Amino acid sequence: MLLSSLAGSKSARSLDALIAQGVPSSALVCGGSDTLGREIDDEVTKGFVVAADGATSTLLSRGILPDVIVTDLDGDVDDQVKANKEGSVVFVHAHGDNMDAIRKHVLRFDGMTVCTCQCPPTEGVYNFGGFTDGDRAACIVASLGVRSIRLVGFDFESPSAKRGRSRVVKARKLLWAKRIMTLLVEEGVRLEQLQADGRERTG
Repeated sequence: MLLSSLAGSKSARSLDALIAQGVPSSALVCGGSDTLGREIDDEVTKGFVVAADGATSTLLSRGILPDVIVTDLDGDVDDQVKANKEGSVVFVHAHGDNMDAIRKHVLRFDGMTVCTCQCPPTEGVYNFGGFTDGDRAACIVASLGVRSIRLVGFDFESPSAKRGRSRVVKARKLLWAKRIMTLLVEEGVRLEQLQADGRERTG
């Protein structure tokens, strides 16, 4: 409800505009794993690029502007605001413990901004599915028509450290993220995961 009150009307317009301009059938979704920097290069990041929260900063540091950013505002929000001004569509997620961040940052986004949640949605807020920023990003683009997703910067077994956050809790969250990715595959979405050593796994 908070997110809807701040940006609900803008969110609906932004989603309509994104759908109108069209989303390709394939996308690269970049997660926030510590391995992301080693996995991406100019060849890998051609096409429609989606950044899950903190992956935005890694991409920008390499001169790559993501087409879409999916965030619950616990990454480098300054980088996300900058990318939004330069053309990235930002999907801002509301959940129970980021209300202060929503109040502080949502109105800073001048560009296209879509509001999301993982509960029954209210006006201008959408529930595309997903749990963590990474699997939510995959769910969002799948809902928009993407049928083939290449994953980079995803490590479901070894979560990266984040200040003030329990790695044990994060590992449990990643188990759910992996289950949600499996559901996408069962729904007909092709997933390829590029490993840091250059190998690919296909689902």
